[in-house]
Amino acid sequence: MIILFRNIVYWTDLMDDKSENELQKYVRQFLSEFKELIYANGFRIIDRLKNKDALLELGLTSNQRKEIILSLSVLDYTSGPIKDIYKSGDFWVFGKIIDSAEIYIKIKIVEQDDEEYAVCLSFHKSENPLKYPFKNKFK
Repeated sequence: MIILFRNIVYWTDLMDDKSENELQKYVRQFLSEFKELIYANGFRIIDRLKNKDALLELGLTSNQRKEIILSLSVLDYTSGPIKDIYKSGDFWVFGKIIDSAEIYIKIKIVEQDDEEYAVCLSFHKSENPLKYPFKNKFK
């Protein structure tokens, strides 16, 4: 069963009363739906200069960026869902280490014209260290 996260207001509102196991379940479900949408409807990236520069700086292609995003797991989770104050919906934040650089990845599911799409809002070096609540839980 896939849970849609469009109606979540704030991570803290939804997750304050959730156990760590429940939060992990929600993260897995979001990632599963997000990845299914990439395969079904394609993948969109917000082409901000910061995102473009990150690809050049890291020596990555657009396809490599997509593969990195497809490889995201609960261990890469940092926060979310968080209400998007600029557009409808909620976003989630993940991080990955690529060539010793910590990458900040902000993604969301967007509904447009009765279709859902996987969208990457940010993919660039993290400006501040990220915290991974589940990273040291699974070894």
